[in-house]
Amino acid sequence: MEAAACARPATGYSYVRREPEKTALFQVLQQYLLTFEQEWTDKSDGRTLPSFVTDELHDFLGCGILARGFAQLLCKSCHERYAVAWSCRGRGFCPSCGGRRMNAGALTLVDHVLPEVPIRQFVLTLPFSLRFPLAFDGALLGQVLRIFIDTVASNYRKRLADRGIADGECGAVTVIQRANSDLRLSPHFHVLQLDGLYAPGRDGGSPIFHPAPGLTQEDVLAIVERAGKRILRFLQRRGVITLVTAPGDGEITVVTDETIGEKDPLLARLLAAATAGASPAGPAHKRAPVHIVLDPDAHPVAKGKLCAQHAGFNLHAQTKVAANDKKGRENLCKYILRPPFANDRLKILDDGDVRLEFKRPWSDDYASHCTSFSLVDAIRC
Repeated sequence: MEAAACARPATGYSYVRREPEKTALFQVLQQYLLTFEQEWTDKSDGRTLPSFVTDELHDFLGCGILARGFAQLLCKSCHERYAVAWSCRGRGFCPSCGGRRMNAGALTLVDHVLPEVPIRQFVLTLPFSLRFPLAFDGALLGQVLRIFIDTVASNYRKRLADRGIADGECGAVTVIQRANSDLRLSPHFHVLQLDGLYAPGRDGGSPIFHPAPGLTQEDVLAIVERAGKRILRFLQRRGVITLVTAPGDGEITVVTDETIGEKDPLLARLLAAATAGASPAGPAHKRAPVHIVLDPDAHPVAKGKLCAQHAGFNLHAQTKVAANDKKGRENLCKYILRPPFANDRLKILDDGDVRLEFKRPWSDDYASHCTSFSLVDAIRC
C-alpha cells in the first residue's frame, strides 16, 4: 500500500519508526506469553482465559512490527519513502495505542463534546471489598457509576435551587480507570462535571448556563456519604454483598457473593489476584483490607482540601478548569484518558526481575518509588 505524504514538513521534523521490540514490555510478553497462557489453562477441561484477554496480548506483539504489515509513504517533494508499521489499536494494554487514543480522545472532547463552561473533576475510589465484584461485572459497575453521577447532580441542583434556579440540567463525561499506578486492579471513576446547570432561558428560549456557587468541604462530605450509602444499599439488594454486623462494636463487614466468577473461574482468579496485589500487581501485604463501617454515629472524614472519605469510599473534587482555559481542559481530558502505564516506567533488571516505577511513593510505611517482581512468580500468580 502506498500513500503520498510529506515526510519532512516545514518544521524540520522527520518520521522515525518507533522500536517496540526494544521495550521491556514487549520483551517480557514475547518471552513469556505462551507460558502465561499455559499456566492459566484449566488442565481438566482445557478452559483458558477469555479471548478478549489473549487476543489483546497477541495483537500487541504485532504493534509497530514491520513484519506484521505496513504502509509505504512517499513524499512528493523530496521523493523519500517511509514504511509505517500497522498498529494493534488495542484499547486497554498497548502504551502506544493508548497514548494515541488519549490524544485523539482529548481533542474530540474539547472540540466537539464539552461546552465552554467551568468544569470540575470528581474522582471516586471504591472500597477494597467492592473492587473485585465490580471489576468482574462491567454492567454492575456501570450501574454504580450512574448512582454516583446522580448523587453529584442532586448536589448541584440543590445548590442552584437555593439561588432560584429550580429547573436545571447537568452534564458530565466519565472515564472508568481500572488500575492504580502500581497496576493493582482498582476500578475508579473520573467524572468531568459541568460546574453548574443549564436552565431554560426567558420565555422558553435557548438554555442558559448558570455557574454553581463554590463547592465547599461540607458539599464533598455530603456527596461521599450519600453516594456510599446508596451504592451499598444497591449492591445489597442485588445480592452482590452481604453486610455482617459484629456484635457489640457496630462494625459492619462486607462479604461478597462467593458464586461470583463461577461462569469464568480463570478470569475471576486473575482479577482477584490483581485486586489483592499479588505479583505482578504489587506486594499483597502493602495495605490491610478495608473494613466498611456503617455505624450510625460514623461521619465522613475530610482527607484534604475538597477531599473526603466515608465507609471506604474516597472522593476528590479539588481540580477545576475555567471556561476559557482550553489548554487546561485538554490536559485534564488527557489525564483521565491516559493508558495504565508508560513504557519508560518498566525496566528489566540484570537479575531478570522487572522493575515498575511509580508516579509517586506510596503513602504508608511500605513507601517506595518502585517495586520489583519475578517473572516466574508473575506468570503463576
